[in-house]
Amino acid sequence: MPGRIRDKDNYYDKLYALMKVLREECPWDREQTLLSLRRYTLEEVHEVIEAIELADSTDDWKPLKNELGDLLIQVLFYSRIAEEADQFNLGDVIDALIEKMIYRHPHVFENANPSDLTDQWNNLKDAEHSDRNSLMDGIPPLPALKYAQKQQQRAARVGFDWTEASDVLVKMREELEELEYEVRNKSNIRRIEDEFGDVLFTLSNLARKLNLDAELCLMQTNRKFADRFRTMEYIAQSRSVSLADMDLDAMELLYTEAKNK
Repeated sequence: MPGRIRDKDNYYDKLYALMKVLREECPWDREQTLLSLRRYTLEEVHEVIEAIELADSTDDWKPLKNELGDLLIQVLFYSRIAEEADQFNLGDVIDALIEKMIYRHPHVFENANPSDLTDQWNNLKDAEHSDRNSLMDGIPPLPALKYAQKQQQRAARVGFDWTEASDVLVKMREELEELEYEVRNKSNIRRIEDEFGDVLFTLSNLARKLNLDAELCLMQTNRKFADRFRTMEYIAQSRSVSLADMDLDAMELLYTEAKNK
């Protein structure tokens, strides 16, 4: 009987009732735990990012609407599990969010006039976690490139940072030379991993200095490569040729053709 959801007076009650019914009456929903939901949450975040870029590039907003709903149900899930454990409920989550945003926006709610909104935001966040012993404490377990940029942002707060992006380019060339040296000398895998990591860390720092998100840049390139490779496959198939039977030079020419298309 979907009416027991749809007939509720407001969206909050509809969402609350929906999650309660699912947890009580759907076998799959009932067996989910905090830990089992993690991978679905991560997948939904990435799908939202894909939908955002689709809306921006094609003006097709429907996928974003759907993916935001899928992400929202993750919040409902965790809140319901917490309520079942007598910890907090969806209303507590909403209240905590409202109070946090009011606290972090004194320039909106208290007529404050900060010289730099980013500095104000960071200072207020730091005040919420005064028990931290290091600026490196409290960074969430993000993907590696994003995590690197968060570390670099924290270090920059006390001036441990390059002045210009061009300075990072100099450091990046140094790191590439060190990686090349280890590769050419066929060093053990641990030394190569170490130098490769230094290159990636420096690249993420360069992205930060250019006001780019390294993680999003790589995701965009991943999609671009996949699109071009699919075009390669399509061209090869239309010419009754198998990519596996082509040498690298021929595939490079085909890749260039796909890129031009």
